[in-house]
Amino acid sequence: MGVFAKRSMAKTRRRRRDLDQIASDIASPRHLELYKETKDVEDLPGLGQHYCIPCAKWFDTEANLTSHKKGKPHRRQ
Repeated sequence: MGVFAKRSMAKTRRRRRDLDQIASDIASPRHLELYKETKDVEDLPGLGQHYCIPCAKWFDTEANLTSHKKGKPHRRQ
């Protein structure tokens, strides 16, 4: 299949949630709970305790989450 197919596989593996999905997470806590239920807790960083809703990212510690919230990418999102 060539190099192009490998590159597209890597891009889809790192795919994040779309903006409309994130907006519905912010608007409805139930939607966010349904999304979190689809993930296995053992596979998530920090056992799924630290989650940034606007950026749709998991963090392993509370300190990493607070430093992320102070950063420019989070404020842009």
